[in-house]
Amino acid sequence: MTVSSEDIERRALATGKWASLFMCAAGIAAAMLSRSDALLVDGLYSGVNFASAIIASRVASAIRQPADKRYPFGYEAYESLYVTFRSLTLAGILVFAVFGAAGKILTYLSGGDVPELILGPIFIYSLLMVTICAGLTWRFHTAWVTTGRNSALLLAERRSALIDGLLSAGAGIALVASPLLLATPLAGLVPVVDAVIVLVLTLVLMPQPIAMFRRSLSEVAGASASGEANRFARECIDKALNDQPFRLIELAVTKMGRTYFVVAYLDPTQPVDGAAMDGIRNRLIQAFAETGEPVRCEVVATASAPYSEVRHPDLPKPG
Repeated sequence: MTVSSEDIERRALATGKWASLFMCAAGIAAAMLSRSDALLVDGLYSGVNFASAIIASRVASAIRQPADKRYPFGYEAYESLYVTFRSLTLAGILVFAVFGAAGKILTYLSGGDVPELILGPIFIYSLLMVTICAGLTWRFHTAWVTTGRNSALLLAERRSALIDGLLSAGAGIALVASPLLLATPLAGLVPVVDAVIVLVLTLVLMPQPIAMFRRSLSEVAGASASGEANRFARECIDKALNDQPFRLIELAVTKMGRTYFVVAYLDPTQPVDGAAMDGIRNRLIQAFAETGEPVRCEVVATASAPYSEVRHPDLPKPG
């Protein structure tokens, strides 16, 4: 029995959801037992992953709906909006961690009491979390490859699981090894090593959600897709227009999540009617379908390029 890409994606997201819930509970429990803020941040990070996985499963169902009167251009924007929300949430958790760590360091420098860490729970928790996160990263990666490497949901979850595993591994190793600093000139850092680790990990991990946010925001804003996507679309259109009474004037390609949107501006070289336009659109749809990429396309009959240098006076000039 063949399993559909939708089922593969849904099962992978369900695995991640329940694993994240377990890791959230384990992180909070380990933080209470060990007095470690780093483990609390790790647990909260997993809690965000659990909440996001619930949303991701609904988004995965929504984006497969056909275009309708409510959303005449389809539901694909949900995927980009989800990734935007996901990246902002992850960045927010890291910022929260920075403020908590900075507060602990200031308390220590001002002579306040900083609780001593209990290392036993830290070691057990870190080993368990790294194992689970490695399994999730492999699960999401396998599902992403199997479904055609075009699911932004699975890609975001894979990155999140990888980051979570690195966070757990880094915090665990550094915290368990912190007593070794007592015999070095860095002995003064031992009481706040937990906070220092949080700051270092935040600096290392923050570029990931920022990059995700910039990419998804660009998609939501309607920016042109990559040059590679434009070349791919042009090849398909050239194939579809072969021996047809149309000349390609301009091409617009955008991307929403896993789906490309292509608009071909065509100049008919002889009189055509609506049926002829429908026919060339169907040829384009067939050409894109043969590539296996999720593409929505439309054709516009015109005699001039759609992008004019004339701008509305209220709009800012480019650059």
